[in-house]
Parts: sequence; structure tokens; C-alpha cells
Amino acid sequence: MKLNTIIAMMVAAFAVCAQAQQVVTEAEKVGGDDAALREFRARVQAANPDLEVVGVEADVVKRAVLAPRPPPAANPKIAIFVKNQTTVKGLDDEVDGIRDRITAELAGADMIVMDAQELASSFDRFKVTTAEEREGLIDGAFRGGSPVRLAQMIGCDYIMLISITGASKLNVIQGTTTFNLNMTSKVLEAVQGSTVYGSNWPGKHPVPNQMVDPNNTLPFFSHMIDMWCQKTAPEMALKSKTWRRVAPADGQMVEFEVSTTIDEFIGGLENGVRAPVELLDEMRRLIGGVTVELDGFAIGSSPGKFMTTPGMHQLRISRQWMKPWQQAVVIQPGSKFRVALELSDEGQRKFKDLEAFRANVALTYAEAAWRKDIKIKFDTAQWRDVGNRTGNDVINQNINVQQ
Repeated sequence: MKLNTIIAMMVAAFAVCAQAQQVVTEAEKVGGDDAALREFRARVQAANPDLEVVGVEADVVKRAVLAPRPPPAANPKIAIFVKNQTTVKGLDDEVDGIRDRITAELAGADMIVMDAQELASSFDRFKVTTAEEREGLIDGAFRGGSPVRLAQMIGCDYIMLISITGASKLNVIQGTTTFNLNMTSKVLEAVQGSTVYGSNWPGKHPVPNQMVDPNNTLPFFSHMIDMWCQKTAPEMALKSKTWRRVAPADGQMVEFEVSTTIDEFIGGLENGVRAPVELLDEMRRLIGGVTVELDGFAIGSSPGKFMTTPGMHQLRISRQWMKPWQQAVVIQPGSKFRVALELSDEGQRKFKDLEAFRANVALTYAEAAWRKDIKIKFDTAQWRDVGNRTGNDVINQNINVQQ
């Protein structure tokens, strides 16, 4: 039997144990020639395409040590946000087209691009349910807020921020109008928030004056956006293979809770209300109106439970008519933050005191409940005390539900 046939039979036998390191031995006298070792390595690799030769060594015999190939990493997930920061009429309508062009290129580079429905579902899980809250959260990333918070909420590996930062036209001599368009783009990884890609495109497009309608310059800016997409989208797709991807540490995320004195007051109003929990949660967010921000991003409404990395963070609690509360906090597993909110100067001018504000909240809650088909009857005897101060500055409410 030929030596090569013997080697092939031995390789096939060892390949059964694919999860452990395997040694293939060729009983052949070593000639001390590097070329012979390279030939031996190539021959063993060809016979084992599903395994990788991680080393060869030679003493009395030549050996090749094989190990299972590591499983391929899951395709990275990216969220793309585009913002028009100019006042040029009509450029807002170009935002979706830019996102679609970049999405097509990155999808071809084996990246998973999150669509609008997936982003909305991610926001909903963190009680970011209104368009205003979502817009504020995304704007925070463009203003320099921590991208890690946004990435944690939507569950992606990268965040791409694309901005139309400038759009203008300049009349010059020789009958030519030059259109200028500035586009910036950057990609941030989700674990540490560091930038893995950045690009600044200052585009210029000269056009004969006779072709320019001063009242309709949008087609020229749209053309320049196409120029930017044709240049930048393939570049992004090509360089995406080199973007750094930081693996999160085990047990990195911890849960913490936030509540406020307004939540406690609304909780007292709910004591006599019989309604589904989901409905009560919705009313609590609508009437309470307390926004929770972490590291510059709105992460939901109070009361609520949230996830973040342990350590130092900037926590901010805000509500209309109340003074914003902001403080650096250390978040550990199970941390609970109860925040006492006070009337702002505008709140003082509108309601005069905290009791009147609470009375307004109670009436707003009753009206919202009525609109949801929950009939509530207030005890008028208790309401006579609304304007009177008590030692702990609390309104005592009794609510009866009419069946």
C-alpha cells in the first residue's frame, strides 16, 4: 500500500473526533528540509478541509496538529440614523433614500441592518413609546451623547450616524453657480462607544446659470446626495470588514429602578381603580409624564426598571412644571433611586403651590380614566382638604370606582 494512501486513511480516522485537537502522523524519515514540512502541511490541510492545521513539527517523524475551526461569528447588527441638519426645503425627504442606499450596500457586506419596525419594538421594550421620546433619544447621539446607551436599548453591534451638515449655492463669475453639500458619517461600536469609521465629504457641483431655477434648487442637492452615495456606500461596505468589534464582558449589564414622588401620588390614585395592568401603565406614563435619562439619552418613563453597565453614570429626571433633577450616581445590581421632584419657577407661577399641582394631576387622571371608559368618583369630602397644607405635604385621596 502506498504511503500517501496510508496517510489519507489515518487522517480520515482522526477526523471523527472533530472537537478535540488531533495528531496525524506520517511515518517518514525527516530530511530536515523546510520545503518538505510546507508540503506536508499543505497535503494534510487538503485532506481535512473542515479542520485547520495549527502547527507542524518534525523530530523522528513529521506530525501535523489539527483543531476544529472556530465557528463563524454571527453577522454584526447595525442601526443607521440619518439627520438633515440644514434648513434647505425638501432635504428632509432625502433622509429615507440615503438610509436605503447605505442599507443595500451593508447588507451585501454580510451585515444585518435593523429596520424601522425592529427599532420601534426595541424602543417599546424600554417604554420609549412616543415619537417625541424616540426623536429626542436619537438626537442625543448626534449631539454627542453616549452611543452605548442607545446601542444597549436597540440591541445592535454598531450605530451609524449620517448627517447632512451643510447645503448652499454660490454664484460666481463666468455664469456658473456652484452648489456645495457637506455630508458626514461615522460608525461607533456598541460596547465602548469608540469610533470605528469616519468620513467627511465636502462636495461641489458647478452648474451653468441658465440651468438653475432659483426657486427650485433641490434637484441639484439630490444629485449631489447621489454622488455621495455612489462614492461612500461601497467604501463603507468594503471597510466594514475591518471595523473593530468589542466583545461585552460577562455579566456586564445590571438592573436598576427609578421612581419619583409623582409616581407615588399617582399610585395612590390607582388604589381604587379596577383596570388591566397594561392600561394602568399607559395612564401612569401619560399622566405622570416623568422622563428618565441616562448619560444623555432618554431611556423611558418613571417608574420603571432599566438595564445598564455597572459604575458611574449621569442620571436625569424631568417633567413639565418640575425642576429637573440631575446627579452623578453609582449604579450597582439592584440599585433603586427615589427622586423627590419640586415645582420649577414656571410651575410655581402656574400652580402657586404643590397641593394645587397635585390636584391638577388628580383631575387630569380622572379625565383620562373617563376617556378610557373607567368611571371614577371622587370623595368630595376629601377634596375640601386639597388647599390645606399637612405636615408631610401629601393630599389624601379616596377614589371610588362606579361599576
